[in-house]
Amino acid sequence: MPASAIFTGLACGTLLTAAGLALWDGFRQVPGLSHAIRAISWLAGVFLLIGALLAWWGEHSLSAPALRLTLMAALAAPAEIRHRPRPSWGNLVLTLPALVLAGAGLLWVSEPVGDGADSLPVALAQLGVVACGGLGARALGEALSGMTNSTPQVKWPSAAAYALLTLLVGGTALVNLGQRGTVWGRSTGEGGLAVAWLVWSAVWLGPDQPPRLRAVLTGVAALWLVILATGC
Repeated sequence: MPASAIFTGLACGTLLTAAGLALWDGFRQVPGLSHAIRAISWLAGVFLLIGALLAWWGEHSLSAPALRLTLMAALAAPAEIRHRPRPSWGNLVLTLPALVLAGAGLLWVSEPVGDGADSLPVALAQLGVVACGGLGARALGEALSGMTNSTPQVKWPSAAAYALLTLLVGGTALVNLGQRGTVWGRSTGEGGLAVAWLVWSAVWLGPDQPPRLRAVLTGVAALWLVILATGC
């Protein structure tokens, strides 16, 4: 079994532990348990990052989709867990995007790698999309968690994902303008990034929107970005 798969499996186990503790906290409201959940989530993020680096550097048997999923899960894992004054399932929801991505990456390990090698600009663009997807997955967890509260808020993962997405979309548009004379190319990926950016822009450019509507729009844009990053 590849070492990357071992670390990804450990991350899945720690994320399941965090989800179980969050579920227990929803029933019992144990003081200090939120700190343990956060520490376990950070540990899972470290395991995922190590697994992704091992796969990137030396294990060519790992498929590209599995590597993307593992990197996105690593960015989505360290959740901002807080003790809540009333029973809530927000802490459980925070761990779900990272757990789903890590589990999908672990199941995808056996898929073969493509033979073609991308050029450096293409690889950097794909890495940017994957980073957006990871931050988007974390923002998705925050948005879903916010929907369980009476006053949901858009937090820094959403701001970071939107800022990175804006740089990526703007850079892609400038490259297309210089090379083809058009702002957007005909690829599905570029159009999908533009759609995600437009939806997220509706969140940031509409300060008078109800908090729950902002959370829903953030969740839609983040989920679409994760889907794009998985298949880029």
